[in-house]
Amino acid sequence: MHSKTILPLHGGKAPRWLFNRMVKLGGEIATVVIDEYGSDEFLRRISDPMWFQAFSCAIGYDWHSSGTTTVTMGALKEALNGSGEVYIAGGKGKQGLMTPEEITKGTDELNIAGEAERFKELSRLAAKVDSAMVYDRVGIYHHTFIFNRNGKWAVVQQAIDQETNYAIRFQWIDEQTDPEDITNEPHAGILTPLHKKTLDLTARSNKWAKEHIGETIEEFERGSIIFPARHRIVPQIDMSRRAMEIIKNLNDMNIEEYKELLLVKGVGRATLRSLAFISSLIYDKELSYRDPVMYAYNLGGKDGIPFKIDRSVYDSTIKGMQQIIDEARMDRFEKLNAFRRLEKLSRGSGDQL
Repeated sequence: MHSKTILPLHGGKAPRWLFNRMVKLGGEIATVVIDEYGSDEFLRRISDPMWFQAFSCAIGYDWHSSGTTTVTMGALKEALNGSGEVYIAGGKGKQGLMTPEEITKGTDELNIAGEAERFKELSRLAAKVDSAMVYDRVGIYHHTFIFNRNGKWAVVQQAIDQETNYAIRFQWIDEQTDPEDITNEPHAGILTPLHKKTLDLTARSNKWAKEHIGETIEEFERGSIIFPARHRIVPQIDMSRRAMEIIKNLNDMNIEEYKELLLVKGVGRATLRSLAFISSLIYDKELSYRDPVMYAYNLGGKDGIPFKIDRSVYDSTIKGMQQIIDEARMDRFEKLNAFRRLEKLSRGSGDQL
């Protein structure tokens, strides 16, 4: 059984004003995860289908389209390459073909040049497995190979199913591959302790599949995450009741109670609410694994779903993240206190998830 994410194809490109902000905010979130948990943990998260989807929603692209893969990885590549912690090779179309050369460049940058040939072979095998061994009718059009200076690696790649016209995202993590046989159940998610939660979401997703792609649901194993073709978000189907309660709580929170967290001049309720969403993504992984779609309510989406992105709030959120990180490098405790207090906002009155 393989774990995949099935996404409707949406045309068009990310507007430059949004992509530039995704680079900044996505980079800041990644920086906090790496600072707090290490780059190995960042690779685990970015290879997990549920956390990846929550992350993509949180930085404002789109809640379910094929672009959540390609644009999100493009933004992370621009943000992280040169950081000295993580390097992303490849991308969409022609960029994917440049993966071997970029692996060489990245391993040099991270001072692990001895890993270059191994990484190139793994990259080729991952693309071959998902294009030739999982389906016989798909073509990989986006391939990214992510690695860190510890020699750990992950893969995020996407293909088009020619029959259903859906995109299929495949995600790998090195610690869940058999070093003797990379083709032996390699995909991230299949062995994670969160697998049952993936099954729970799939059960809910079956309603989407039956309504929108008919009998094709029978072709996908349980464990796949299948998103609907419709653009609108249906809370009762796409999110749990608990997620809706959290969103309401964040909308209604009293900003005066958290005035010590108002780190940016002029910050208001909307920015503090966004920082709280992001803090839950970083510290409360359980929430993102259960309800990735709720993070679309952080800053909105490029198509105005669930609401139009307010650029001033987006910019204020980026500044808030940057200031928290900058101050943390001088006083680590203060960062932990600020972010973790924000994370508690998502729990409302303290109810357990």
